[in-house]
Amino acid sequence: MLHVHKAHKNLVSVHHLTADNNAYMEFHPNFFLLKDRATKKILHQGRCDGGLFPLVSHGASMSKQALGVNKPSISRWHSLLGHPTFPIVKRVLENNGLLSLSDNSSKSVCDLCQRVKSHKLPYGRSNTTSSIPLELIFSDGWGPAPTSVGKHSYYVSFIDDFSKFTWIYLLKHKFDIFLGLPELSEPRGKKG
Repeated sequence: MLHVHKAHKNLVSVHHLTADNNAYMEFHPNFFLLKDRATKKILHQGRCDGGLFPLVSHGASMSKQALGVNKPSISRWHSLLGHPTFPIVKRVLENNGLLSLSDNSSKSVCDLCQRVKSHKLPYGRSNTTSSIPLELIFSDGWGPAPTSVGKHSYYVSFIDDFSKFTWIYLLKHKFDIFLGLPELSEPRGKKG
C-alpha cells in the first residue's frame, strides 16, 4: 500500500500487488478481478466505484494473500524520502503511522550519502605569484553537465592568476579538452 499524506484512502500499487503475490489483474468497465497467475483462480473481485477500483474486504471471502503488505525497511524509507538522516526518517514514519521493518541500517552509513556529501581536501597554500598577465594560468575541465543550447556537455576554464581574467569554453565531448583549442595558440591582447 502507498500512503498519501492527507488522503482519505490508501492507494495500492498494482505493480507491487501483482508482483509480490504472483498474480495479475483484469480491469473491466464495471468490475475488476485479481487472479493467481499459475492457477487463474480468483483471489479477489470488486466493483468499480466512481472510476476507482477499491479493495473492499468482504469478510471471510477476502484472501489474506491479496491484502499482503510489504513493509519497507528503514533504509528503504531513507532512500524513498530522499536520503534524510535516520532520526528524521523515524520521526516521519511515527508521525504518519507508516510501517517499517526494524533493521540495523540506522546504525550503518548509506554509501550514496557518503559519496554525495564528501568534499575534496583543501589545496595547500601556494607561494607562487605572477607579476605579469598570462605568466601563470589555472585550468579546470568539468562535466558532464546538463546539455546546453548547442549540445555542449563539458567545459574547460582558464583563469589568469595576475588579472583573474577567466575564459570558459563549452565542449561537446570530454576528449576535446585534450585536443587543444586553436584560439589559445596565441594570446590576444594589445601589444605596447
